Amino acid sequence: MSASARLAARDEGAVRVLTLTRGGGGVLDLATLGGLRSAAELAGRERCRALVLESSAPDYFSSGIDLEEWLALPEARRREPFETLITAYRALLACPLPTVASLHGSAILGGWILAMACDWRLLGDGAKIALSEVRAGLSPTSGLIARLSSLSASPRAVKEMVLRGKMLGSAEALAAGLVDEVLPAAEVRAAGLALARRLAKSPPRAYAEVKRALNAAAADDALWAGSLAEFGSLFSGPEAREGLQAFAAKRRPRWEGA
Repeated sequence: MSASARLAARDEGAVRVLTLTRGGGGVLDLATLGGLRSAAELAGRERCRALVLESSAPDYFSSGIDLEEWLALPEARRREPFETLITAYRALLACPLPTVASLHGSAILGGWILAMACDWRLLGDGAKIALSEVRAGLSPTSGLIARLSSLSASPRAVKEMVLRGKMLGSAEALAAGLVDEVLPAAEVRAAGLALARRLAKSPPRAYAEVKRALNAAAADDALWAGSLAEFGSLFSGPEAREGLQAFAAKRRPRWEGA
């Protein structure tokens, strides 16, 4: 397949590997998210039998939405990055193929959201995961909190992540059931490809039907309509404005004035 400046795609036998190619923290801009959505939809219609999502960033799988691009958008388009992230997440969730997230580095905010859409998650030892929108005066929304809760074996870990904005280390993420395996970071990409090759041997129609049933609640259209409305309500308020400005300025937010 072709490659772009932000998302590369290659076929390894029956496995399609999608690589996020933004440097630094692997931030997710609109072009990356749009390309990922299209690639996930295309993979589900083509002859490949499994999908791997990985990143070329040195220390991160992804640190989330590109805040610089977000804040530069005109006011009328400020909701677009989150909405585009959700369309990419839902495309991955709906992909009928086995999907593997190879998280050699930390998966933060939008990075972890994409990982949650995949069937299997491998995490590098020492990497962290986070769904800490509350620290920016926002909520991950009902849809993503429900998904996190359904994946986790630990209600306490979910509360720590979404109410306190805590990052979970690799051992904590594994104990909470949020990742399937923790490996040395240098081994994660190869292990993800090996797992996808094994999953590619699954009966495709049966796998797709079981996956659809397993993810039925998370894919509900009404849930996502409500979640986007929740996000819009908070995002237009003073707390989100202060939280994002503080995040961009690398200072602590001042909630008492928000």
